[in-house]
Amino acid sequence: MRRIAVVSHVLPFPASAGQRQRVGLTLQALRREFHVTFVTTVPPGEVQETRAALAAWCDEAIVAPYDESGSWWDGWRRRVATAIYCARTGLRASNYFLSQVAFPAARWGELLGDREFDCVLLEYWHASASMQYFRDRGIPVVLDTHNVLWQAYRADLDRRRWIPGWWKRRVVELYRDAEESAWRQFDGLIAINREEHLYMQRMAPRVRHFYTPMGVDVVKRWRYRWQPEGARICCYGGFGSAHNAASALQCAQKIMPIVWRQLPRTELWLVGSNPPAALQALQADPRIRVTGFIDEVQPVLGSMRLMLCPWKGTYGFRSRLVEVMAVGVPVVANPDAVDGMDMAHEQGILLADDDLGLALHALRLLTDAAFATEQSERARSRVATRYGFDSTYGALSQELRQWASVGASRVCNFS
Repeated sequence: MRRIAVVSHVLPFPASAGQRQRVGLTLQALRREFHVTFVTTVPPGEVQETRAALAAWCDEAIVAPYDESGSWWDGWRRRVATAIYCARTGLRASNYFLSQVAFPAARWGELLGDREFDCVLLEYWHASASMQYFRDRGIPVVLDTHNVLWQAYRADLDRRRWIPGWWKRRVVELYRDAEESAWRQFDGLIAINREEHLYMQRMAPRVRHFYTPMGVDVVKRWRYRWQPEGARICCYGGFGSAHNAASALQCAQKIMPIVWRQLPRTELWLVGSNPPAALQALQADPRIRVTGFIDEVQPVLGSMRLMLCPWKGTYGFRSRLVEVMAVGVPVVANPDAVDGMDMAHEQGILLADDDLGLALHALRLLTDAAFATEQSERARSRVATRYGFDSTYGALSQELRQWASVGASRVCNFS
């Protein structure tokens, strides 16, 4: 059997975030085609626990400690080194940590010993410099980008109004150049949406490109279960993200007041983990409920008439949107939310680019039961066809096996 090493600082558990779910489902699919070695680093006190937990996810787990201990002086020096690195490169603290602390290039011989692999999959590009170890040995390396991170970085900076515009532009340009340069150092790139796939093909034309959107298990975990209970609308996501929290506030403060003028008893449920104080305070209105994290969220989602997703910014992939549609809940969204996701208006999702348009779509789903049922069925069909496990992660695993079977003789020439 072919052997693959998956190098990741993101663990496949707990499955509370989209990135963890993607890693977990990727491992599940890869084990159909490969002997899978999962390589990660964790704080010293978590090595044994992490290795034991990973036994269910891979054939072999290499879990090594990284050392962030030491004196106050050592901690201060690390913070200074991180600050200098970020100021000089325009990159983020996570880039420094992953490339210099978690996966430094000099450590790979110690981690892997004499193991041999047909290919390596790296999650995120931050530790791309360390991949030279594998290229020197003729082992092809593929990168799962998860999304175009410089675009997410720009959106994060845009929310920080106190940072001068010229500085934002500078660091985003530096970050973008570093990310695009990193892409060209890999033999393969995995994109999660169509637009990013095309963009990566332009930026790294000599690299093998794969397209693997965020998929879900539509047979067991995310089966159809739409049974709306009255006039309920949800906004669903991890609210520890400032972007997601802002979207939830937009639902409560901009969109729902339009809905309430016509249907004043409609409920808004904010379903997701880590809601900040600003969202929790919304419960002063008895029509708004903030749930916090729910372990088995499917029954709650299935009780919603529809989901609102006023996301702004054309990057990444809204995996929560796919989960909701898999359950059969129609979605009302900004076109940005589905950019590059092969979604179409009135195919389980209704699109509008302003608050009024979003509210009017919501009102139609709330008042026209036949139309809502039709959109529910189309939502489920769209996800089952395009975003089921076999058509996403299963297909990727097969493509990687075929790709790896060619061996090191087809490793790309780097630009």
